[in-house]
Amino acid sequence: MIERTKGPEIESQRVTLADLQAPVRGELDQVQEELARFFTCDVDLINQISSHMLRAHGKRLRPTLLLLCSKLGDSGGDGRGPEFARRAVLCATIVELVHTATLIHDDSIDRSFTRRGLPTVNSVWNDQTSVIMGDYLYSKAFFLLAENNLLEVLRSLAKATHRMSLGEMFEIEKKLDFSVGEDSYNRLILDKTAVLMASACDIGGFLRFGDGRERELLSDFGTSLGMAFQIMDDLLDIEGDATRLGKSTHSDIQDGKVTLPLIQAMRNAPPEATRRIQDRLREERIDPEAAAEAARFAEEHGGIAYARQRARGYADRAIELLDDFPATPIRARLRDTVEYVLDRRR
Repeated sequence: MIERTKGPEIESQRVTLADLQAPVRGELDQVQEELARFFTCDVDLINQISSHMLRAHGKRLRPTLLLLCSKLGDSGGDGRGPEFARRAVLCATIVELVHTATLIHDDSIDRSFTRRGLPTVNSVWNDQTSVIMGDYLYSKAFFLLAENNLLEVLRSLAKATHRMSLGEMFEIEKKLDFSVGEDSYNRLILDKTAVLMASACDIGGFLRFGDGRERELLSDFGTSLGMAFQIMDDLLDIEGDATRLGKSTHSDIQDGKVTLPLIQAMRNAPPEATRRIQDRLREERIDPEAAAEAARFAEEHGGIAYARQRARGYADRAIELLDDFPATPIRARLRDTVEYVLDRRR
């Protein structure tokens, strides 16, 4: 793991994305090349949108997880041969295609105008084009899996995308539903976010170990990591820096999403304070002032502290699941992904 400096006058060293990706840097460069190739087709509009999306280079966290899991247990080198490496890169690329499709759809649903500091597809073109582009990426991903006879990988991603669509619909159903409790919230973020991280780790585990206990452990690791990731994402929406995030803060509140910090704050706050916030959030248009008031409410009544504690619990579970694997540099990087998720600034 990354060594951290301790002392009152020295800031602790944070795990960076570059640290996590160092062991798979070459493969991730190949993923970027494959994405450019798979995005290209004989429809000029798709090529224009693809070029725009490639400029908005994301973190590539899910491909990183898949590639790290596919190397777990190797003492040095890739140890698997060129065909194994090709399949791992292909699977990592397909996972990123699916993830990109979900982001395009999410931006259209949420009417978001920026992502990673660049205009979203729906803001440059329109919602109709955005939805169809997302569909194109989904279909391309599953076509590639079938073409390369990656049927077990296809099963994993088909299950994940099915659950993701359920999660998105459940989120719409529960918009401004203040009766939503923590159990419903957990179900929502499991389906909306964690299942794709679980699938990335599951696929990496399957490529490396086949269908056995190791694969199951890695899938569970991805689930716990994904739960922590989404809770931290919800926290960032409340207390993050819009410049760092590359998107506006308080957008979830303005969209009527009831996330864990608000759920817990409403459990803790006096009834009159809770009623005031609920009335503010039921207004026809939730303006920035109302959203900022809701964010302060979450802070003042323990919602933020509680959500951070729950994220830490999922993170600790993710680390425990790696204990059955040999202590190698790859396992250390996977453990570091947990700290990276907890210390996210964007």
